[in-house]
Amino acid sequence: MAGEQIQEIQEISLTLVPVAHISKQSAVLVRETIELEKPQLIGLELCRERLEGIAKKGPRTMDLGMMLMHPTSAVLFVAQQLLGKWWNIKPGTEMIEALRAAGDTQTPVALLDKPVRAISRDIERIPLREKFGLVFSGGFNQFPKKTTLRELMKPENLNVLLAKLKQDFPVSYDVFVESRNKYMFRKLLFHKPKSAVVVVGAAHIPGLMELANESKEKINVKVVG
Repeated sequence: MAGEQIQEIQEISLTLVPVAHISKQSAVLVRETIELEKPQLIGLELCRERLEGIAKKGPRTMDLGMMLMHPTSAVLFVAQQLLGKWWNIKPGTEMIEALRAAGDTQTPVALLDKPVRAISRDIERIPLREKFGLVFSGGFNQFPKKTTLRELMKPENLNVLLAKLKQDFPVSYDVFVESRNKYMFRKLLFHKPKSAVVVVGAAHIPGLMELANESKEKINVKVVG
């Protein structure tokens, strides 16, 4: 509008917390980082629907209608639940811990991720050859069989996996990683925080760092863990 002035962000202190969504160590790291940084805002890789899902007591479920409309999403949902059971941790525990820390410190929370239904629609545009390729990919075979989740999250290993995903499955990479990075970064800037702790899956860290470095805003970024 004419005459309307847009307030520019002068400087942002951004702390990125890379997590694995089925890792107990990630939940501890989230709590420690929030208490140490005392941010003005806590950003989470969640949307409203996923927040409601992880807040429910008992096992998480997926709406039957969504399962029928987006079968690939249903398969991925079930896989995450099985992994969580294998590692003896409820998927989303690190997000629950972030919410608890936000309540304890009275810090506002921003839900940054795309709505789950939008992500599900994006997943359905992935070519069938990529969907089968993701299931049967040997991307993890280059690491020893006893490689731990924590070791896979190390930047040097994570970058190898992301590079392989981008090269072999470009549409999948855009759906799961790149498009969501851009969406979350835009939402973060919308809130205009002076300082923020952002809790996201480790795969989003390189992209968010790149967006922050390329931004016209002055953003000081650090990654913990």
